[in-house]
Amino acid sequence: MPSYQTTTLGFQRDPTAPLADEYRRFALARGWGKKSARYKKERVNFYGAAVLQDFTRFWGDNASRLDAWQELCHFLGVHECPASITQCKKALKHIHVNLVDLVDARRRNIKPKIFTSRSELASYIVETRKIFPKAKAKANPLLKQFLIVVFGDY
Repeated sequence: MPSYQTTTLGFQRDPTAPLADEYRRFALARGWGKKSARYKKERVNFYGAAVLQDFTRFWGDNASRLDAWQELCHFLGVHECPASITQCKKALKHIHVNLVDLVDARRRNIKPKIFTSRSELASYIVETRKIFPKAKAKANPLLKQFLIVVFGDY
């Protein structure tokens, strides 16, 4: 799957580096100042493309695959492996995780930070600007499970 950063702009991500570090490297190579409008706009595009690409590589994009749902459950610490997609969705419903951090954690083989509530996660997203654009979720139905309203537009 071609990605925003590798095809369009000739950028190769380091598969072991956090996405925030990779974005800084990406923006620096293009001469974008950290406070510029371009830097802020392109960060959302970068995160959207990188998360979609990595999430799909790790868990696929077929919401009908029980094994993908079970792997997500296992990775996110659901101890009892659900036996159906419906049970997986129920188990994941109360797990609040930032999608950028989720794929970062999987890429780096560490556990992602789990938030206690949607509002706590939303505050973290606003603070860190680790935003996954909701329009990108349409390309991968498994991602929809983790979307929350942050800016009042869902």
